[in-house]
Amino acid sequence: MALPFLPGYSFNRNIGKEKFHKSHYLKLEGDEAYMHGDDKPGIGGVKLPGQRIDAPTSVYPSGIGIQFPAWLAFDKQALSLMLISKSPLMKDVKNNIVLENVKSYFTQRMTLYKVVEPRIANTGMAQGTIIKRHRISKPVPNEHLYYTVHDFNVGAEFVAYGKTFRIVSCDQFTSNFLRKLGIKLGKPESIPDDPYSIHRKAFTESMQPLRPYERMDKLRQFLDHDRHVLRFFCFWDDTESLYGDPREMILNYFLADDTIEIREIIPANSGRDAVPCFLRRQKLPRTIASIPLPGVVTDRTLLNVFGHPQRGGHYILDSLKLGAPKDDFTKIMI
Repeated sequence: MALPFLPGYSFNRNIGKEKFHKSHYLKLEGDEAYMHGDDKPGIGGVKLPGQRIDAPTSVYPSGIGIQFPAWLAFDKQALSLMLISKSPLMKDVKNNIVLENVKSYFTQRMTLYKVVEPRIANTGMAQGTIIKRHRISKPVPNEHLYYTVHDFNVGAEFVAYGKTFRIVSCDQFTSNFLRKLGIKLGKPESIPDDPYSIHRKAFTESMQPLRPYERMDKLRQFLDHDRHVLRFFCFWDDTESLYGDPREMILNYFLADDTIEIREIIPANSGRDAVPCFLRRQKLPRTIASIPLPGVVTDRTLLNVFGHPQRGGHYILDSLKLGAPKDDFTKIMI
């Protein structure tokens, strides 16, 4: 039962006190003025109910070195922390929890905080900057306080707007900065596997069709060897036929698509017609039997039932050597 408020029953709690000033909410720190009332005590320097005031800790003593304002000393510097959080998925019964790997940035200049989630295709969730850069207040009942650099450590959890984040690791700059403040960092934790991402990856891979036996994508070969032509000097031995003689040729091998073009060198006053091209640019088959029949060479979307697809029926660069004769179909000596 409380004592009645009568003369002689009340006590003066200000006996012996000499300071009765009231803390101000505006503060000048590092030659920069901004609102700062988180660690300010009540009247006379007495802590407010539920207030926690951390003593400033640092490995460097004050007054040593050149003092710069906060906006200049910590300009373009941010502490990077790797976070994980759990979010429920109501549509998926088997994997109803998804682990979000997010990255946070704590700016020392104005104690601002930002949470960024990497973008993943087809997740159906809010991605990118999920918490914009501003001062984040602590949850109830400390909603009048804000998060500072002393509240973050590896292995610690914090709540921002009803969502719980767990710090699993940080970069080297953040680790060195926190150690200089006297904060003992915890051991880095490994990011657990996300069951929903594993399920989604397996589902995506099952929807991709298998590649054909033959490599049919020639874009890389075309980009690397466009306008690259190999030139070979050869002759055609036509002495076995009536009035036949050796005929000089020039063989051009195009590296872009493995095609061959043959042009004849016609001497002056030879009596031969000056045809522009002896063999137009095409893939040169090795033998007559290797010429495909209609329906043998098809697109990758059709089923080839006439034989095993292969490239051995045409000449490629490995087949062209100096002094090597070709088959009876061509009768050309390089």
